[in-house]
Order: sequence, then C-alpha cells, then structure tokens
Amino acid sequence: MAEVLLFTEVDISRRVVETVESSFRGLLRLAVTRADLGEAKAKAYDKDRGQIRADLLLDLLKPAERRWRRYVYVVEGDGYAPGLNFVFGVAYGDKAVVFTERLRSAAELFELRLAKEITHELGHTFGLGHCGDPRCVMYFSNTIGDTDLKGPGFCPRCFAKLERALSGR
Repeated sequence: MAEVLLFTEVDISRRVVETVESSFRGLLRLAVTRADLGEAKAKAYDKDRGQIRADLLLDLLKPAERRWRRYVYVVEGDGYAPGLNFVFGVAYGDKAVVFTERLRSAAELFELRLAKEITHELGHTFGLGHCGDPRCVMYFSNTIGDTDLKGPGFCPRCFAKLERALSGR
C-alpha cells in the first residue's frame, strides 16, 4: 500500500480523503496535515501574473522527512506553469501540487473537484499520463467543465497501469 502525505493550507473534509482513497481501491492511504506554505509561495509568486509558478513551488517544497511514498500540497491560490495560462495542479517526481482558486464553487462541488485533482496529480506521480477517456480522472482538464465532467476514478486501462506501478511490475 502506498502512503501519501497531503500538506494543506485549506480545510480538507473527510469526504475528500475518502473520495481520493476510494479512487485507488485500497492501494493508497492518505494522511493529511495542515501546513504553512507561505514562504515557499512567496518565492514562487509571480507578481506580474498574480499567480504562483507551480514548478518553482514544487522545487522549493521539501518534506522534512522522507518516509512517505508521495507528497501532495494543496495550495490556496492560482497556479500556472510556463507555457500555460493556468494549471489546476502539477506533478513531477514524488511530489504534486493542487491549486484551489479555480476549483472554488459550492462546498460540495469544490470538495469533489479537489478530490479529482488530487487523484489526477497523484496518478502522474505514479507514472500515469493523460488519458483520452473523458470520464477517467486522468483526462486532461483544459477547463473547469472538463473537471466537472470526468469521474473521480480511473478508467480500467489507467487503473491497470496504476496497479502495475504500485506492485513494481
């Protein structure tokens, strides 16, 4: 079982955690801790754009201990990556970041969007690419509408890849 530590600046409901964990069907356990990411956010903040540069933020965020298999940071704010106007999240290596700004809506919809984006970025940390199935959580979200239309779980093809990645096969 993969253990993932989720650092967050926002309150994460049990529903978000359960939605993410259920998408991984018992292959993952998610632990949540509050975090102050202010200093790293300030260094990664692009004043001209009014956004946080996602790749720079991930480079700056280094967990104090390396006992977890993956790390996810939920950041209050709007993110971007070079060449893109905005990102909901970014992942590379064993770390991922998800930005809340463009996911905001009514509480229940926000929680579902957040769970989908956390699951999507974690999928990337386990080697999954974007999927062509618009119902799969690994489908690329070009708009918030894409996020709303896709499901919270993996399609059979992506889940099979995930199982192989987690089993070391």
